[in-house]
Amino acid sequence: MTDLTLQTKSKLTEALHYIWAKERVWLACAAIIGVLFIINPPQAVDSAVFAGRNLIDVAPFLLLSIAIAGYAGATGADGLIARAFTGSPVLMILIAALAGGLSPFCSCGVIPLIAALLSMGVPLSAVMAFWLASPVMDPSMFVLTTGV
Repeated sequence: MTDLTLQTKSKLTEALHYIWAKERVWLACAAIIGVLFIINPPQAVDSAVFAGRNLIDVAPFLLLSIAIAGYAGATGADGLIARAFTGSPVLMILIAALAGGLSPFCSCGVIPLIAALLSMGVPLSAVMAFWLASPVMDPSMFVLTTGV
């Protein structure tokens, strides 16, 4: 016997599925803070303030790296960048590590650039060298270590 009833989802169910699909990370962050607020309210407030302040501190670097990645895609520089990473794998890794070391991006701010490099067709080994060199050797670290 065949079930001929029409299976329809309610608008609320569709809305919840859409929100969960699009905002999963924010919902998880809110859930963590919510659970922390139930367990230890003072720590939850401190954690939320800490996360908010650090997000504001990192925002300029994130926006700059998103702008650079967008500019490279809009101007066609992505093809030039991809061609720069052709040839010897060792040379590609050295160039990428040098570029990462000279970039002013932290480990969070470099993520949009990594996504852009991968979409440009840059080999994973070069992208990983860029990624690892960026937060370790950025110019601010050179200034801090020379002052010590």
